This record gives sequence, C-alpha cells and structure tokens, in this order.
Amino acid sequence: MRSADDRERPRRAGPCTDTSATEGSGGLYSTGDDMALWLHHKLAEGDPAVWPTLALAHAVYRQRQAMTAAIGFDEAGPMDGLALRWVVIAAHGHTPLIMQKAGGGGGFMSYIAFVPGREVGLFVAINRVDFTMFFGLSTAANELLASLAPR
Repeated sequence: MRSADDRERPRRAGPCTDTSATEGSGGLYSTGDDMALWLHHKLAEGDPAVWPTLALAHAVYRQRQAMTAAIGFDEAGPMDGLALRWVVIAAHGHTPLIMQKAGGGGGFMSYIAFVPGREVGLFVAINRVDFTMFFGLSTAANELLASLAPR
C-alpha cells in the first residue's frame, strides 16, 4: 500500500524493458510523427487514388449484435462493430461515427481515433498504465472529435 506522501507524488514511468508485446510486429515502434502521418493517410479522402484502400479499411466487417461475445472492446467507448483492426463507435445524436483503437505496453497506453469523411483525428500517448484515467481520457477525446466533426 502506498503512503499518503507517495499518493501525492506523481508516478514516473519505468524504463521499457519488456518488448515482448511488439514481437508480432517484428519489434517495430512508432513515434508520434509516424502516427500523425498515418492518420493523415486515413483522412486523405480528397485523393481518389486512395479511395479503394480507404473503402476497405473503413468498412465495418462485424456488427456487435452478430457476435456471440464481445469482451474487451469497450475500454475507449462502446463498440458497435469491428473494421480492419479498428473498433467502430456508431454515429448517434450529435456524435459522428468514430473509428478508434486503444493500445499499450511497456508502461504506456495510447489511443488513436478519427472520423471518416470529416478530416478529424487524434493520437494520444501517456507514459503510465491507469485504466480509470485512460477511460476518462478516451471519453474526452471522443467528445472532442464529436465537437470538431458534428454529425
């Protein structure tokens, strides 16, 4: 149990010594600049050359109601369907359709989300693992996307 003094001091991220989470991707890491470039591609709907690729990447391939079980998909918002590695939050009220993915490992958590057709996206990375805080962060991120790209 942490003392009162320890609870008041912010925790520092430890060094990333366990890289086993990236073995499936050949140990590749991405920087914030890499993620911004990738988001730019996902939002490049003004370029007809990428339309076929984006049509495949943005399509919802599995609706939640068609799944026997859907466990672990709602940490960054209520999952309504799955695209190619994306969790899809359906449009409702003033909120547009949001495609998002939460991730983490090695002492960090990340969230990337975008609104297809609206040229709005974001990427956030934090240097600690705190699911309660992350839920608040992803909720605020989704609300920001909704305010920037209303339905």
